[in-house]
Amino acid sequence: MAETFTFKQLTNLNGVMKTDTIENLEGDEQMFYNSLRADLDLLQKQPKLQTIHYILDYSKSLR
Repeated sequence: MAETFTFKQLTNLNGVMKTDTIENLEGDEQMFYNSLRADLDLLQKQPKLQTIHYILDYSKSLR
């Protein structure tokens, strides 16, 4: 029996995607992105570790 696998590269994909996206924007698109960036950053949530554990415990209880 043969085993196949792929290597997982440890990279910060979030940072890579942001820089690639910003570099490919033209003038009007860059202005639009900059005007929305602050509002979009406010929408990003950083949940407490306890909240994550509650969700994980709940999902495990459904099994």
